[in-house]
Amino acid sequence: MKENSDKKIFDQIGNLSRLDNQTLLEIGCGDGRISKLLIEKNGNFIGVDPDAEKIREAQVNSPEGKFIIGSGENLVFPDEVFDLVIFTLSLHHQDSKKALGEASRVLKKDGLILVIEPIIEGEVERVFAFVNNEDQAKIDAQQAITESDLTVEQSETFYAHWIFENKEDLSEYIFDYYDVPFDSNLAQKIYEYLGVKARRGPLKLIDHMIIQVLSKSAQPSVSQGLAEAHR
Repeated sequence: MKENSDKKIFDQIGNLSRLDNQTLLEIGCGDGRISKLLIEKNGNFIGVDPDAEKIREAQVNSPEGKFIIGSGENLVFPDEVFDLVIFTLSLHHQDSKKALGEASRVLKKDGLILVIEPIIEGEVERVFAFVNNEDQAKIDAQQAITESDLTVEQSETFYAHWIFENKEDLSEYIFDYYDVPFDSNLAQKIYEYLGVKARRGPLKLIDHMIIQVLSKSAQPSVSQGLAEAHR
C-alpha cells in the first residue's frame, strides 16, 4: 500500500500556521510519521499518545523529538505553554470535549489549535467503516468543536490517495490495521461497495479530510498570523 496522506496533512499544517520558532504539541502522534515531518521544520516539539508501543516507535524514528505516553484528555503540561497544538486524526479517538478543553488550557493566548479529521463521506472512510465504524465519534468531535469556547478561524477540506495493488491487498491491510481476524464476508461487502474499481488494479481510494484552525478568541494577532501563512 502507498499513500500520500501524511504529506498532504503536513502541507496543510504548514499552509495554515507558522512552524518555525514555535512550541509545538501533537496530540495523538501515533508512531510519529507526521511528527517526523514537523520536527524537521521545528525541533521544539512534543508528541503525546496513549499507546506506549507507538510512542517507542516514534522516539526511535525521531530521536531528536520528545514523545510522552499520555492522554489528550488529561495533559501533564502547565497552562499556556504551546504556540501550536495539533490533533492529527485523533480528536475523535477520545472524549473530544475534554481534549479540546485541555488543548485550550495549554495553549498560549495568541496560539492556534489545528484539528485534522477524516470526513465521514470519504471513500477511505466508507471502506474502513465496514470493519470499524467510527462515524458517531467523528460527528461527536465536530459537535464538540461547535460547542466549545474556541473560535473557528478557518476550515478547509482536502484530499489524499491510498493506492493498493489489488482488492486482496486492500482487505488484508484493513484487517491488519485494526488487528482483527480476516472476515471473508466483510471483505466481500467491501468489494461489492467498490464495484468495478475492485476488479482492477492498482486500486486507488480517495481520502477526504478537513483541517480546522481554532483560537481562544478572534484576536488580531491570530488573523495576522493566518494572513502571513498564506503569503
